[in-house]
Amino acid sequence: MALSLSVNEHTSDIAREALAIFDNVATGAKAELARFKGPSAESLAPLNTLTTEKAVAKLNEIGREILNGHQILSREPAIARVIAADESDNITTFYISRFAPSGLRDSKVRFASYNAPVGRLASLRPGGYIEVPGGSLEVLERTVFHAEALPVGWDSLDTIFEADGQKTVTVTSLLRLLSERDAPADALDEIERMLKDAEVDDNVTIGRKRGIIDKMQLRDQAVLDEYQDAIFRLSLDSQLLILGPPGTGKTTTLIRRLGQKLDPHGLSDDEQSLIDVSPSPLPHGQSWIMFTPTDLLGQYLKEAFSRNNVPAPDLRIKTWIGHRKELARNHLSILRTANGGGPFILKDNAATITPDAVQSPIEWFEQFQTKQNSDFWSGLEGAAAILSSATDAEIAKLGDRLRAAVQSAQTTSAASGIYALVSLSEDVRRVLGRVRADVDGVLKTALARAQAGARTQGENFFEQLIAFLDTLDDQTDQADDDLDDEEEEEEDRPTNKPAAAQRAYYAALRLQARSKARRRSASSRSALVLDWIGDRGLTDTEASGLAERLGWQLSLNRFSAPVRQYLGKVPARYRQFRRSERGGRWYPDGNPGRDLHPLEADLIILAMLRAGNALMADNRVRRNIDQSAYESLRALYDIQRNQILVDEAPDFSPVQLACMRALAIEPIGSFFACGDFNQRITDWGSRSEESLQWVEPSLQIQRISIAYRQSRQLNDLAKALADPASGNQSDADLPEDVNNDAVSPVMASGLSEPEDVALWLSQRLSEIERSVSPRPLPSIAILVPEEAAVRPITDALNAVIEDQNLHAVACVDGKIIGRDDEIRVFDVRHIKGLEFEAVFFVGVDRLAASEPSLFERYLYVGATRAATYLGMCADDEIPPSLARLSDHFGERW
Repeated sequence: MALSLSVNEHTSDIAREALAIFDNVATGAKAELARFKGPSAESLAPLNTLTTEKAVAKLNEIGREILNGHQILSREPAIARVIAADESDNITTFYISRFAPSGLRDSKVRFASYNAPVGRLASLRPGGYIEVPGGSLEVLERTVFHAEALPVGWDSLDTIFEADGQKTVTVTSLLRLLSERDAPADALDEIERMLKDAEVDDNVTIGRKRGIIDKMQLRDQAVLDEYQDAIFRLSLDSQLLILGPPGTGKTTTLIRRLGQKLDPHGLSDDEQSLIDVSPSPLPHGQSWIMFTPTDLLGQYLKEAFSRNNVPAPDLRIKTWIGHRKELARNHLSILRTANGGGPFILKDNAATITPDAVQSPIEWFEQFQTKQNSDFWSGLEGAAAILSSATDAEIAKLGDRLRAAVQSAQTTSAASGIYALVSLSEDVRRVLGRVRADVDGVLKTALARAQAGARTQGENFFEQLIAFLDTLDDQTDQADDDLDDEEEEEEDRPTNKPAAAQRAYYAALRLQARSKARRRSASSRSALVLDWIGDRGLTDTEASGLAERLGWQLSLNRFSAPVRQYLGKVPARYRQFRRSERGGRWYPDGNPGRDLHPLEADLIILAMLRAGNALMADNRVRRNIDQSAYESLRALYDIQRNQILVDEAPDFSPVQLACMRALAIEPIGSFFACGDFNQRITDWGSRSEESLQWVEPSLQIQRISIAYRQSRQLNDLAKALADPASGNQSDADLPEDVNNDAVSPVMASGLSEPEDVALWLSQRLSEIERSVSPRPLPSIAILVPEEAAVRPITDALNAVIEDQNLHAVACVDGKIIGRDDEIRVFDVRHIKGLEFEAVFFVGVDRLAASEPSLFERYLYVGATRAATYLGMCADDEIPPSLARLSDHFGERW
């Protein structure tokens, strides 16, 4: 290689200038940190309390941004240098950083944050341009840095130099480049000059170098390519899905977008206006959630968030499994709690749904949604009819007004109907109070009579009732009563036995009255209590009168809190739907009791969130949102966020993704997701773009296809492993100007014992170590087919590799443990989204036998975790789906 073609005085001048700039920026950042005190809130004193709280929170966010930004600059002063020309050929040199330096004055250069609009220059190759106020800027030269502080000063490793009309050059070390170029010629004899020339050759590469993954963390891509950059800069109120093969930077783009949308320097005026009117109670910097399919992936991404000035506590990086339970139990009253809560008990393995429900979640949800919505309005219509025909004149007149409001909703919208009913709810509650007092009087009279009658015989009726209730199975309690009495006023579940006994007695008497009036058969827990009560309940006259008043009370209850009935009774309407569909397409025949499958919880959550969002979309509702009638609607703001992001989206069902979309607060509605259909490894996951368009009809779908992770050999294998039947073939392109050639993957069979596997692995590890020398061993993962194999393989491997001074760690249950120089062993089910320089997949035939429907997807996911080295072995024979690709494999490296 003739160096005169690639490295010249101009390159050295850039290196010299850059290292000086690094020092100035880092020194300035450290000085700012030393005198940083944070913004003051003293000027906010005249504001009201609520405004002050929000303003102080915003000031605190700004202070945190500044503090973290200076810390980043002190460690990494710049990520790119760009020379750009405007339309008048005026030349400007830009230094672009992750955070904008402050207080620096240099007439020769301009400083900018990568998140700012002009920061896009860093993502463009020479010849690219951006629009700016007053014209455009064209990139003439670009230098991409990887700054590193050394004891002798600043350096930049693997620096990429690009200029229009010239070949791309990568310089391993700018410090070495300058020391080599600045060495006095007369100080070198012929041999030294030859050695120095050899060092220069070693320091400079034509094209780009493939990086080596030496840590278990998301690869740091400080500067995105122009396609990724355009995506992450889309407006805050966008809804977008990024699709692409493994290693194309989908997750990196997602994280960079979040960083930009949390950075005040990166927000447009329109975006800031949206944030200012957001009803989220949280400061914008905290008003986001990123969903990942596994806890391991969430932990793995934390370092990437930190590099982009985004604090990422566990409260904001979540799995849907955990967040679903939090919503269902603590916010939406779907699940039972010690104090009452909802009607259900969540069980991961509940046998309550059919395979059709798993495979066709959209149809399942839409059928339920149609039915429960119809039941709600028809129930109101029936209740209004009962009230209109009441013998009580006041109730009848109110019933006529309610009926008119319900009928008007059929020609307008649900929000209009609810709004009209809310305007009548005060009158409803007044009349309801009168009727409820009459009902309570009858029930209390009957209980007092039963207790008094028992006393005459020297007994205590109430104590006997408590003892009887103790004999009943709590798992069957009120299985049908809750459906019959779901319109009763809501009460917390009694926490003591006397209160529970009183409630059970009253429920039995209500059943007695209704059974006489409606000629119904008595069943369930209340029926058992009623049978036990015998003649110690209502008289025939009391039962007849109570039945009429119960009908009024239940009907009035439906109208007393319209918003709560519309939202809060969705779980009860789901129970009715499930009962009516037993033995059909969605549910097996049999009584599920209170058991609830997690996918059923998703249905209920989505129905509640969509109902709430539909109400909040109405201007009249929003104007009156502070009224007590809308309290349950306001509570949704507590669980919604300004931004929702989803990694590995196809692993989630369309219903789950729709729940996440519904958590994006309006008017922002920011929803960004990414994934690859070929990497779906859940039975319930999303299978097509059409299913994701159902999640959000305005969803934009963007594709990125440049794969930065894999070598040419592994990229070819990934294309061969992709499922052509799914219509989602891997179409990854490799980056230009990069030598992507490496080594072929290797494969072995007949390794049934852990000791045999360990010996084979140790041989391959030695080959890798020799290949990367003098660098240390890179990041390595070993994937096993089940959790039970993690420790045996780890122990067997350690017994063999200790002579090489290597060590493996068992990452049980997908926990990240160990040092960067240790080899990690995982169950394959935990490694979605991770990347390593080398991956070994052992026992592939065992996985094929245990997961026949998902084996090829696990194979694809496992194989695409590797950047350069991939090894696979089988206990017995290589599975046919892998054996057909034997031409891609060798035996050793």
